[in-house]
Amino acid sequence: MIKIVRILRPAFARAYVRIFGGFREKSWLFWEVILPTIFMSSIIFAYENLNAPKVFIGFVVLGTIMMNFWYNVLWGMGSVLYWEKETGNLEVYLLTGSPLPSLLLGMALGGMFNTSVRSIAMILIGVYVFQAEFIPAYLPYAIAIFLLTLFSLYSMGMAFASLHLIYGRKGIRLNEVMGEPISFLSGQYYPINVFPTVIQSIASLMPITIGLDGIRRALILGEGLDTLWIHISILSIMALILFPLGIYIMNRIVEKGRRDGRLILRWI
Repeated sequence: MIKIVRILRPAFARAYVRIFGGFREKSWLFWEVILPTIFMSSIIFAYENLNAPKVFIGFVVLGTIMMNFWYNVLWGMGSVLYWEKETGNLEVYLLTGSPLPSLLLGMALGGMFNTSVRSIAMILIGVYVFQAEFIPAYLPYAIAIFLLTLFSLYSMGMAFASLHLIYGRKGIRLNEVMGEPISFLSGQYYPINVFPTVIQSIASLMPITIGLDGIRRALILGEGLDTLWIHISILSIMALILFPLGIYIMNRIVEKGRRDGRLILRWI
């Protein structure tokens, strides 16, 4: 029980800072809601001009929202240890004795909450402005897939944070490399069945691809558990693999950093 409290207290403390800090700076609401909505609008207008089926509007809305979470994993969690080290906060965290996975858990919870609030705003814009149509009856399936997807994505974010801790500024290049290609392979604005079979197989190795496809099938196509059990099973397996893997990588990096005396210094 004491160990659980030791893990959760710093996590909630760090989540508190991120949640309230995210609403303190009003300009962030503009950058994180209005600007993605403008880009989303351009894709929707293109589909409408091409007389594409109306379901594509919902595809675009859900794809834009899920990519917000992906970028939050890359920049809001993957880079966090590097930025904390640059500002000198990492030393303070280490002196408190709090485990670094607790810090990342707090960043993940705060990032999920802030991104979820902004995503709700984008859904409302999609429904009331662009007339996107969703099927509320299948919302429980979509929520289950959504939560499994987030768990897997933020477990990956823990591994990314470890790499940033090693490589520092060079790790930012990893974020840049994994941004647009993942957006393409995940089918952000279209179903992945437009890809050749080989590319579909590669894209299916990523949790966001499986999760986004499952959420679309539930909320837009009205498919039930008889189809979605495949998505839920794959995401559950990914979660069971990625979370322990993220913890393992983090612990090994911290152990090596402490042994070599380079945890808060540039890794060379």
